[in-house]
Amino acid sequence: MSQGPRSLSAHRMALALALVAAAPPLVIHNGWPGLVVAVIGVLYAAYLLLGKRLPRRRPARGERPSAVLSQCARLLGERLAEDGFTKDRYVFRRYNTAGDALIIDFHPLPALSEGETRFAVHVGFLLAPYWEWEKHKYGYPPDKRPDMSHVNWVLPVNPVDWSEDAPSRHDEWVITDDAAAVAGRIHERLPSLDLWLDRELVWRSAMGASTELGVMSEPMKLWLLAERGQSDELRELLDDEEVDREIWEWAKRQAE
Repeated sequence: MSQGPRSLSAHRMALALALVAAAPPLVIHNGWPGLVVAVIGVLYAAYLLLGKRLPRRRPARGERPSAVLSQCARLLGERLAEDGFTKDRYVFRRYNTAGDALIIDFHPLPALSEGETRFAVHVGFLLAPYWEWEKHKYGYPPDKRPDMSHVNWVLPVNPVDWSEDAPSRHDEWVITDDAAAVAGRIHERLPSLDLWLDRELVWRSAMGASTELGVMSEPMKLWLLAERGQSDELRELLDDEEVDREIWEWAKRQAE
């Protein structure tokens, strides 16, 4: 992670790592259905890291490649506004009282044929203490808004499940003419987002209790503990490395 604005490659790497980290909890909590989603996430992570050689065409003069995607985002944004989300072009955010953020992201992809718009959709969750730490460490401006390169957990939202009669490109959304229908379908396939904004539920899951969220990763437990200040339990999660010592000192300031 480099200081200052992140490059597109850094964004892709962070998203890929988050996808891989989300795989074990999905399998543990959901069994075979979770395994399917986890495999999809890992495959998409490989796509982000390795890339795919796709045929590219040059847009015709005067063509606006993102116009249909913008329309779809606007229509989905109207639905998500009723759920408390705010729209920022292709990114939608919702916060709880603790400052944790849910982020829904449209990731444009190259078109394969004339008249289509392709993109991927992901849902990410960001803990407030981790975001506060990142802003402190990397000197982000106070008004900087988080995106998918900052999240602790990410889940792809796919058009179809593997159990359906799906095309081979099951992880990509495609719009050819009806952006409203695609926006409605995306909204229908979003997971139960309210669960992630229930801080008590997140806390119990991170501490090892059985909840609807499954088992949290250790880094999420670390940041929840750091938010409450220094403790023996936090100390056990930290090593004697520079960044861990910085986190330990940061946790001390949270309790002051």
